[in-house]
Amino acid sequence: MTSLNNYIKFTLNIEADNLEFLDTSLGKYRGREAKFYHAVLHLDHCLVCGSDHIWHNGHSYSNLRYLALDASLPVFIRIAKERIICQDCHHNSMTETNLVNKYCHPKLSFNLYCSTNA
Repeated sequence: MTSLNNYIKFTLNIEADNLEFLDTSLGKYRGREAKFYHAVLHLDHCLVCGSDHIWHNGHSYSNLRYLALDASLPVFIRIAKERIICQDCHHNSMTETNLVNKYCHPKLSFNLYCSTNA
């Protein structure tokens, strides 16, 4: 893990082991300036049978709005969730974390709003 990854996790108070922050950027979201944290949610085994013989099958992207102190500059965590196909049981799986479910339903214990751009 990089020091940037650890710093962002510490700053946002996120404790997901399989979430790796890659970059930050400024951009527009629905016509307003916004700050984006770009992350990848890794999956290294099948969630059905536990096998590590998998094919990576792209990503599903979710934008999670993080409630920041400065309301004039919204903060989003853009998560690329890995999709896999198991070579043993042939099931499709997608990563989940304590922040968001695999189909982008935010966990109620974390104050995030979700929009999907798959």
